[in-house]
Formats: sequence, structure tokens, C-alpha cells
Amino acid sequence: MIRKAEKLHKEPVAEEALGMRLYHNRECESYAEHWHAGLEIIMTVKNGCVITAEGGCLEMEEGDIVIINSGILHELEMPPSGERLILQVDLSFLYNLKGMEFVLFLLQPLTRLPAGTVPAYRKVRERLERLAEEYDSGEVFRESLLGAYMTEILAEIGRGGYFSSELAQQFSRSGKQSYMRAVMKACSYINRHYRENLTLEDVANSSGFSKYHFTRVFKQYMNMTYYEYLNFRRVQRAEELLCDQEMSVTDVAMNSGFSSLSTFNRTFKTVKSCSPTDYRKRRKELEIQGIIKKK
Repeated sequence: MIRKAEKLHKEPVAEEALGMRLYHNRECESYAEHWHAGLEIIMTVKNGCVITAEGGCLEMEEGDIVIINSGILHELEMPPSGERLILQVDLSFLYNLKGMEFVLFLLQPLTRLPAGTVPAYRKVRERLERLAEEYDSGEVFRESLLGAYMTEILAEIGRGGYFSSELAQQFSRSGKQSYMRAVMKACSYINRHYRENLTLEDVANSSGFSKYHFTRVFKQYMNMTYYEYLNFRRVQRAEELLCDQEMSVTDVAMNSGFSSLSTFNRTFKTVKSCSPTDYRKRRKELEIQGIIKKK
């Protein structure tokens, strides 16, 4: 049986304040093409599964781990029996982990860690299992430990250089690591201050570069300009605020860092291919249909 998932519409990634959701999936149902706004990590505990994404077919063996990046269309084909650990993490949770926004932007659409064959595998699996144990425990203060384990998982992925081939080559070249650290620092600064009246000079100073040098380096390593990244963060915040049907679009714009409603409307449409009002309307319709849950 194939379970339907609304194509081109993201499913809710986190139902609760934890900012993540974990499943011990033992169902034989497959999932039609869908995508998530956040990060998805799947580990095949017993038997494998087949993941179709990016025009290719990935046959997962028992014990394999795959990281599916945000916004990637994919299908899941499950075997008649088996078990998978499926972790979905909200972007808002991930961006609060210091330095991790850089790793997220450099990740490939799909990152596969075959069971026991790559250096990072053992550490990633160990931390993923600890995270699952802590998640299931329901203990107080587990949020802090979940964040720590998630940080370690992404750090191991980052250290392992599981980026696109071009970015991995850049990372390995002599002297490039200092540039990457500077860009990471700049991203963290933007994530803390994006709702303020940020200037290019402010962010460049935080990285220790002149604004001209910073502009070139940021574009080289992030594959987008500083302004594109800043707008992405602001629009991401706006998406969260638009879930509140009582908040006016103007208030959403002001609380997301935009200086005017017209700028907000134009930027949102550029990033999301629809207006904020249409986005809110579509989300409301999906909530009524039960395709996504109300936040």
C-alpha cells in the first residue's frame, strides 16, 4: 500500500516544542513523493528500503543511514517487513545550533552513510541511537541533550566533508578552512540579528573581512549572496508567523525583519513563488483537509 503525501507541500516536521519528531517505523506502507521543510534522517534498523530522489534510486541496506536535505522531493518504498528509525528535525531547531547552518547549506541533497564503511558512520549511528533513547525517555531537560546529540551528528557529517564534490574540493584546499570558519561566523551573526536593520558592513565586520572581500567569499562558499541568505532567514521566520491566523501580514513583515510591507511581499514571492496571503490561505486549506496539522 502506498500512503499519499501531498506533492510539493511540506509535511509538519515538529508537532511539539522539542523541534523534532522521531518514529520507530515498522509499517510496510510506502510513501508517495513528498518533501519536508526540515532535515530528515533515516536509519534502516532491520532490512532495507528504497528511496527515490533527485532522479535516482537509492537501495538502502540494513544499517545504512541517509540524510535527506530540506526541500528534496523523495519517495519511500518499504519492504514487507522491517524497521526504520526516522528522525525529522525542524529548521528553526537546527538554526539554533551554533555553527550548524553552514553544514546544512553545504549538505548534498542526499547523504548516504553505508553501514560500517565510512569513518563517520560509527559516531553518527551511536549519537543517533542515544538521541532516540533520550527522545523516548520523556525525561525533563531532554531538550538540551537532544540538541547536543544533533549538534554532534551534524558536526561529524561536516568533518567528514559530505558536501557536493565542488565544495568538498574547496574545503580540502590549503587555507580554505579559515574562510569557511569566517562564513560560518557570519551566518551565525545573521541568524541572531536578521530581524534588525542589518547592513553588509555589520556582517562583514563580524567575519573580520572587508565588505568587498566578504561578499566574494560568502558567495563562493554559500552559493548565494549575503542578501539572498538574509532574505531566506527572514522569509523562514515569516512562514512560522503566518501560521498564526490572528497576526496581520503587516505585523508578520515587521516581526521578520522587513522594513516595509511592499518589500516583504516582493521578497516572499521571490523565495516561495506565492504571496504571503496565498501561502497562509493554502496552509489553512491543508489544515482543514488534515494534510498538515495546525501549529
